[in-house]
Amino acid sequence: MEYVKFTLKRLLAMIPIVLAVSLIVFCLLRLSGSDSASLILGDKPANEETRAAVIKEYHLEEPVLKQYLYWLGDVLKGDFGKSYVNGQNVKELIGAKIPITLGLMVFHSIIGITLAILLGVIAALKRNTWIDSIISFFMLVIRSIPSFLICIVVLVWIVGHVKGYNLAGTYSGFGGYMQKILVPSIIMGVSMVCMLGRVTRSSMIAQLQAPYILTAKAKGISERDITYKHAFHNAVIPVLTVAGLQFAGSIGGSVLIEQIFSLPGMGALLTEGIQKFNYPVVQIVVLIMLLSYLIMSLVVDILYAVVDPRVKLG
Repeated sequence: MEYVKFTLKRLLAMIPIVLAVSLIVFCLLRLSGSDSASLILGDKPANEETRAAVIKEYHLEEPVLKQYLYWLGDVLKGDFGKSYVNGQNVKELIGAKIPITLGLMVFHSIIGITLAILLGVIAALKRNTWIDSIISFFMLVIRSIPSFLICIVVLVWIVGHVKGYNLAGTYSGFGGYMQKILVPSIIMGVSMVCMLGRVTRSSMIAQLQAPYILTAKAKGISERDITYKHAFHNAVIPVLTVAGLQFAGSIGGSVLIEQIFSLPGMGALLTEGIQKFNYPVVQIVVLIMLLSYLIMSLVVDILYAVVDPRVKLG
């Protein structure tokens, strides 16, 4: 019951945030000065009557705040509007792009979290040894190199040495899908290792030096149980927090990765929407990214309490 109340409370708290951000984005897009009616009509020959019909259909004659309320009402009813560029339903556009972005987020998180925890725990257990030094040096190097530079270097190498790698265009089947997202996921996952691995190492060292570990050793508990059932169980709490926030933050960071690797995902859709003043697309993509971040933050807080029962949900 406590989790349900906390979740409902947080979901209610998200409403004003979502409304405020969506209103700001909506207004900022309208300040660009572009003519929405001309964008919708495109190259189609249009007389005054056709133009007036478009203006009326999209409520372009109304004040910006009233336009926002019309848009918000449609979104709440599940109508995301139509693309200004080609008239395609925005919901269908996003539905076609989500698999790439979602796959990128899931696979890079699995790779990054697994690798970071593994290296962090090993470094903590081998503290002040050559193994710890190598792992720490690896994390330092990864931290020092921007992820976009790693992407470009890897991409140049793949194009020159991997035959049949499909860089541009769409994909077909599960094999094509995995080919599209695997390399970018690995790069994003490795970039995630730096901070998360260092947090894991520091947290694990702190737990291994805690008084309760000495007590456990005095009781004759095996090193394996001390390490994984006691120390790691407590050390993973801050790791979950950082991992969750990194996952949420990478939703926006995927825009750059998708551009470099020509991935047909949400990031590419957002970039194209901004370039072509495709307001309906930009508004919905930004809204989805915001909701993803807020929901992920909520999941992290709940996991925190699940892992450590001492934590009280506020």
